[in-house]
Amino acid sequence: MKNATDRLLIIGCGHWGRNYVRTFAQLLGASRVAVADANPKALDAIAAAHPGVETTADASGAIRSGAFAAAVVATPASTHHALVRDCLATGLDVLAEKPLTLNVAEARALASAARRRKRILMVGHTFLYNPSVRKVRELIDKGAAGRIYYMTATRTHLGLVRPDVNAAWDLAPHDVSIFNYFAGRLPVAVSAMGASFLKKDREDVAFIHLEYPGPVVGQIHVSWADSNKQRTVAVVGSDARIVFDDLDALERVKIFEKGISANLAGGDSFGEFLFSLRDGDIISPRVAYSEPLLEMCKEFLDCVKTRRQPLSNGDTGVDVVRVMCAIEQSLEQGGKRVLVGARKGTA
Repeated sequence: MKNATDRLLIIGCGHWGRNYVRTFAQLLGASRVAVADANPKALDAIAAAHPGVETTADASGAIRSGAFAAAVVATPASTHHALVRDCLATGLDVLAEKPLTLNVAEARALASAARRRKRILMVGHTFLYNPSVRKVRELIDKGAAGRIYYMTATRTHLGLVRPDVNAAWDLAPHDVSIFNYFAGRLPVAVSAMGASFLKKDREDVAFIHLEYPGPVVGQIHVSWADSNKQRTVAVVGSDARIVFDDLDALERVKIFEKGISANLAGGDSFGEFLFSLRDGDIISPRVAYSEPLLEMCKEFLDCVKTRRQPLSNGDTGVDVVRVMCAIEQSLEQGGKRVLVGARKGTA
C-alpha cells in the first residue's frame, strides 16, 4: 500500500472471500484489513479466525468512510458492477473477483471509470498468477509445442452450485482467461451447448467451442455434476502436447514430445499425404510452486503502490466478459455460432 496508515476493505467473506481475508491479513497484518458482509455469522467466523480484523455489516458506509485506500469485491457476480462502481467513485483502487460483471456494457463502464479516475482495477483471474500456467506460456513462447493446433480444458466436480449464475459463468472464465493468455488474443467466435439437470433454469454442464485466429481451436468442458474432479488444460501442437494438471501436486506440467507431421508427396493427380509419427520423451519441467492467490494479491498491492497496471487488469476482465457473453448467447440459442468481436478502443 502507499503508506503505513492505508487500509484495505474486503467486501464479502463467503466461500472465496475468506481466502482473501486470510491472504491480505498475512500480507498487511490484521489491523490494516476490514471486512464487510451482510451475514453476521460470516463476520463472526472471520472475527474468530482473524482477531484484529475489523468487521461491519455496512458495506456502503465503509466504502464512503474515507478510511480505506483499496477494496476487494468478493461478492456474487451479479453485485459486482454496483459495488466496484461505488468503490471507484470514492477513489478506491479495486480488486474484483471474476467475472468482472455479467454484461459487456457494465464491464466497459467500470474499466473506463478506472482509467478516468486513474484508479487500479484488477480482476481476480487467479490462474494468470499460477506458476504452472506461466510455465506453459513460457514453453509456448519458446516454440516447445511447435505450431499450436488446439487447446482443451476440463473443469468438472460435484458442486459448488452457485445460486446466481450457471456453471459456464462460474467455471469457464478461468479457462477463457488461460486460453486468451496462451493465444495472446481473443477468439473470433464461440459456440456452446449445455444442459440443466440440477436446476431447470440454469445450466450445470456446458461444452464450449472457441475459434481463435491462426486458426487455433479451443474446447472447454465445465460441469457441476461430474463425480470425477478434473482441472486440466492441454495445448496440442505440431511438435508436442503440453499439459497442465492442477490436481497433480508432483508434476503439474508435462511435455509430451510426440507429434505427427504430414508431407505432400507426388504420386497421382491428387497427390497424397504421407504422415510420419514422431516419438519422444515425456518431460516434467521443474516449476517452483507458490500460491496463485498470494501472488495475485501481492501484485495488487504492488500496483496500488507503483500505479502500474496488473496483468489481470480491467481490459483483461472486459475481454473475458465479452467472450462469456457470447458463450451465454450461444447457450440460449442452442449452440449457434456467435461472433465475439474485436476490442473497441482500450476496453
